[in-house]
Amino acid sequence: MGDEADRDTGFSITDDYNDEDYDYVAESLYEYNVRETGGLLKKPAHDIHLFLRDESGRVAGGIFCETFSYCMYIDVFWIDELYRSQGCGKRLLLEAERAGKAMGCLFSHTSTFSYQAPEFYKRMGYEVFGVLDEYPDGIKQFFLKKRL
Repeated sequence: MGDEADRDTGFSITDDYNDEDYDYVAESLYEYNVRETGGLLKKPAHDIHLFLRDESGRVAGGIFCETFSYCMYIDVFWIDELYRSQGCGKRLLLEAERAGKAMGCLFSHTSTFSYQAPEFYKRMGYEVFGVLDEYPDGIKQFFLKKRL
């Protein structure tokens, strides 16, 4: 991608950046969002990171959630294939929801793809509120929510 400056504005668009540049943009957006929501974005603002470990202590799964604006967002949720369909995912999700609710979260939301876990979330009480079906090969992305 070129770095040529626009003659009218003097600005250029580039894909050349460093961690400081990335952090500056992300933090500036966060500060703007906090200001525009009157601080609501910060509440409760505690991450929920839960891990599933096997008998030897090896990580066999985990769920990583962010909380903001009194909601819990499930960002990462994975269970090792050896431990699927044994109730491990259900236990992790219920514990994350319990923690989110204890912090004051009113609802949980996430997205998942058709090849991942939409049926699992539905069984756990999540409601589909949007579907993105523009991906190739019939892949769909589901957006789900649940009142806590």
